[in-house]
Amino acid sequence: MRYDNNVKKLFKKLYTNFRPPKNLSIAEWADTYRVVSKESASKSGKWDTGKTPYMYGIYEAICHPEIEEITIMSSAQVGKSEMIMNIFGRYAHLDPCPMMIVQPTVDEAKFFSKMRVAPMIRDTKVLKGLISQKENVGGDSVQLKSFPGGTLMFVGANSPSGLASKPIKLTLLDEVDRFPESAGQEGDPVQLAEKRTTTFYDRKKIRVSTPTIEGVSKIKKLYLNSTQEEWCLPCPDCGEYQTLDWSRTQWETKEDKVFLQCSHCGVLNDESSWKMDGQKKGKWIPKVPDVTKHRGFHMNALASPWVSWEEIREEFLSSKDSQEKLKVFVITVLGETWVVDLDELLDYDALFESKEEYGAELHEDILVLTAGVDVQDNRLEVEVVGWGKDYENYGVIYREFVGNPAEHEVWNELDEFLKREFKFEDGSSLGIACTCIDTGGHHTAMSYKYIKPVQNSRRIYGIKGQGGDGVAILNGFRKTKNKEIDLLSIGVNTLKDLTYGRLKIFSGPGKCHFPKDPTKGYGINYFEGLTAETKRLKGNKIEWVKIRERNEPLDLRNYATAAIEILKPNFDALVRMTKADLNRIASKKIGKKKTKAKTGKGVEV
Repeated sequence: MRYDNNVKKLFKKLYTNFRPPKNLSIAEWADTYRVVSKESASKSGKWDTGKTPYMYGIYEAICHPEIEEITIMSSAQVGKSEMIMNIFGRYAHLDPCPMMIVQPTVDEAKFFSKMRVAPMIRDTKVLKGLISQKENVGGDSVQLKSFPGGTLMFVGANSPSGLASKPIKLTLLDEVDRFPESAGQEGDPVQLAEKRTTTFYDRKKIRVSTPTIEGVSKIKKLYLNSTQEEWCLPCPDCGEYQTLDWSRTQWETKEDKVFLQCSHCGVLNDESSWKMDGQKKGKWIPKVPDVTKHRGFHMNALASPWVSWEEIREEFLSSKDSQEKLKVFVITVLGETWVVDLDELLDYDALFESKEEYGAELHEDILVLTAGVDVQDNRLEVEVVGWGKDYENYGVIYREFVGNPAEHEVWNELDEFLKREFKFEDGSSLGIACTCIDTGGHHTAMSYKYIKPVQNSRRIYGIKGQGGDGVAILNGFRKTKNKEIDLLSIGVNTLKDLTYGRLKIFSGPGKCHFPKDPTKGYGINYFEGLTAETKRLKGNKIEWVKIRERNEPLDLRNYATAAIEILKPNFDALVRMTKADLNRIASKKIGKKKTKAKTGKGVEV
């Protein structure tokens, strides 16, 4: 029986359309179909898993029928977001099912959908044919993508309603260490999301994050319940497998290559020697191999193809003298938790004994003055702080204005004080460039009344503290309820970390100096208050707690620090100016158009 060409074409088309899809691994799928969008990388084009060979083992674990949980604790810059998109793409195309990507907040979930996943769908042909990019077509939206046999939801960990959605087979939790402790009143968002997978026998729970604080980090706790696998490379000389441990790096000068010493034979080799063939031969080595259903993976930026060891060295050298910067380096580059010494207390007696002679009201190295003001029931307290190059700082004066802050008299005294100029030894003077007043506790209405007419003309800003680890120092201005003032939200825990870190510096950038002059208010009571808090572990959170009743000096130092963060001065430029120029800039009136502080970008000083 003979068939004409049209019939042959029809059967060929039917076979093509109805034949089952290939059973590809995630790496094979990505290498075959995935196109990297211009929004995701400096160079768009075809995906190549070979550039990130450490991903092969993770991809295999995800598709393994007996593995239920996958936890990845790593540094930044190793391709975590690209990995999440490859997982989604493979399942949407070859094994469609209900999936959920959870980001720390709803806004971040929407951003990830728009800026990462949508471009991937647009540029990857097999996905473009499956998933509509038009909102409200077939129920699709920014937070929901549907395709034959499955859906993808984008949810914020701060949204209990989003986490309590329909059954999900595959959950992808991104940056779990930035998830809130509880989604509303519903409880741990990790548990809430993963409960959605209960009805699926072949469920997959995938968690990805850089870690945060030791003892608090969610991803670290999950990792410790897994196989605890480390990415290891063979030594170029002896062939023994080992982790890429930053503590074994060496270099002669800043211009030299960075070398890594073998933990077995002791030979030094540079990055190209370790990675040229070693990355292809790399393997995951578990510490707890007998865990059966939960694979855990840890790696740092030394394995990344996108950042060189020399670049990592530069970041380390710029961070090592600052506790806050070093903390960021340990977390984001090494992918390790930051260990907080909860029992360490600052020695206020030693700080008191460290006081020094300035020769005048102002130390000669001061370039900018800021002030912090605290409002109490029966007084106003203020500290003026001078700032030199690289944030070396100098206590200038600590004052109390006793009186009822519900009345104008004490505010008038404060106003006259904030207008005054302070003297250098040569007779020149400097005024206060920026002041932060805490409005969150006592006499809020009167604080607003004082601040409103001076916030733009004299850079006197109302602030309100925001707790929580990892909250930025400056979190933007907002209009108060009746539009009295522009209120600035500040991260009080981050400010305390910064202040305590600087109090431990013996010399150089960031060091804290205090005047010996007994009339300036820096008696022993000041230093007891400056060191009146410490960190304690409460449940799953590390919190700042008071160990002495009065902590106003610490608060005031934090407010004055917030003020310099608003200004963000160019210290290199200020060093070249005369003291007269410095005073002119400090006292310069600024209108709304020049007040960049309203957007948290700093005033031009």
